[in-house]
Amino acid sequence: MLDDITFRRARTPAEAADVLRLREAVYVQDQERLTDTAQTADTFDKFDAQAYYLLAYAGTEAVGTIKIVPDSPAGLPCEDVADLGGWRTGHRLVEFGHLMTLPDVRHHKVGMRLMREALVHSVQTHQVTCILGDFFVDDLDGRLRDFYTDIGFVPVHGPYKDPRFTGAPLSMVAALDVPEAVRRCKEAGAGANRVLGYFFRDFDGYARGASEYADIPAGTG
Repeated sequence: MLDDITFRRARTPAEAADVLRLREAVYVQDQERLTDTAQTADTFDKFDAQAYYLLAYAGTEAVGTIKIVPDSPAGLPCEDVADLGGWRTGHRLVEFGHLMTLPDVRHHKVGMRLMREALVHSVQTHQVTCILGDFFVDDLDGRLRDFYTDIGFVPVHGPYKDPRFTGAPLSMVAALDVPEAVRRCKEAGAGANRVLGYFFRDFDGYARGASEYADIPAGTG
């Protein structure tokens, strides 16, 4: 795991450019799932009025990012395919998307750290109780990948073929009930799986804290 990773919300033009460079490096150059980043204007970016990005930096280099989309009257990106139905009842929703890291750091758990950073931030800023994600599934059996099920995500819709990507695995919309995950982690204690414990063992502590990522747009908290 890299020791010098820092995180910050993309606010400046330079940080917005870092997000685009990561998208180019990962989706276009490495995975070849897009032909260019201009393809995203009518798909990935149509919720940008509500959404924002957290960036991971190794020194001064942006090495990963995750998009956070708080629920709003405009809805959530995953609702293009999934009916959230009862998930809105009694829940505060946020969707995570476009979790990506540069190929050179993928074995350093930067993606896991970004996901936890987004969780902590969403709990502190939005008092989120349900996190949605539209994830690629396992290539072999079409199931949600173990990383997500270990945290506590359950399928909502899919698997389905996402037309936005070329040659990608099938996708699946999944939901994480945050209070339920916290309960499971507390009940399991030291026996909680490693991933569940990493995200929720100190939940009571970070839920009481104030987010270091201030300046959330009005109407998204």
